[in-house]
Amino acid sequence: MEAERVKGFCQLVVAAKVREGISHLIQSCGLGGMKHNTVVMGWPNAWRQSEDARAWKTFIGTVRVTTAARLALLVAKNVAFYPGNAEPFLEGNIDVWWIVHDGGMLMLLPFLLKQHKVWRKCNIRIFTVAQLEDNSIQMKKDLATFLYHLRIEAEVEVVEMHDSDISAYTYERTLMMEQRSQMLRHMRLSKTERDREAQLVKDRNSMLRLTSIGSDEDEETETYQEKVQMTWTKDKYMAARGQKARTLEGMQDLLNMKPDQSNVRRMHTAVKLNEVIVNKSHEAKLVLLNMPGPPRNPAGDENYMEFLEVLTEGLERVLLVRGGGSEVITIYS
Repeated sequence: MEAERVKGFCQLVVAAKVREGISHLIQSCGLGGMKHNTVVMGWPNAWRQSEDARAWKTFIGTVRVTTAARLALLVAKNVAFYPGNAEPFLEGNIDVWWIVHDGGMLMLLPFLLKQHKVWRKCNIRIFTVAQLEDNSIQMKKDLATFLYHLRIEAEVEVVEMHDSDISAYTYERTLMMEQRSQMLRHMRLSKTERDREAQLVKDRNSMLRLTSIGSDEDEETETYQEKVQMTWTKDKYMAARGQKARTLEGMQDLLNMKPDQSNVRRMHTAVKLNEVIVNKSHEAKLVLLNMPGPPRNPAGDENYMEFLEVLTEGLERVLLVRGGGSEVITIYS
């Protein structure tokens, strides 16, 4: 805090696991009436390539805890590309994609950012998405009036998203996502069984060493032979063959599987929305957009990460925003 010249209170939390520590910190941080209302965290980069799933599982667990605590959440993606205090922008735009109203945090953030010297010379542009049946002209007038009452200077644009057929690319992305999830599930299952087998052999060897204490050389030789027999038996050989066959069958099922229709619809929405955002905001200095909530069923966590990845593809700096459920700005304040 001293190095970053941040003023505030320092609090230490001790926990057995990182996820538990973050949860305790989110719920207990603050002093008296000075309680936080927002949690800021970074996007777990390279989560697809990582064999250790704990990083992105901790990320989703933190999202769930923040939502349960009714706090706002800011997730910064591609943090390495964010400017430092000595790198002010001389021009450019801060683009806000207002898909869902969840407390006004999306409107407040660009206004606060412009108070800082890094973002002061950037212009605010607010985009909202309209369906074909919506009155785009009236939506633009209403949003401009709302911003006028909030005394926020911004350019307003309503983007129409036309209904279109689900593309082959969407089906391919969905299928790749589901196949990857299934394959990792098989790999994790195989690794668990291998670890269990190794532990069983280790325990048996330990027992054999205990029973061989004080024996002579011949007895040790017999014990070694017995140990080898116990490590690999006909039953174990048949069980290993069965496991290999089940793995091959699982891989074959992956090749023949069809994507789930609900996942296809979500992927279609993410792909179409990403196309619109990249088309309008590919040169923006910062893009802010609503962050959808995590699935109720933890089995869909990996798909949720993939949807967010698709939604933000092709954007240099992204700030995903999820409101805490309460209004942070009103026209009467």
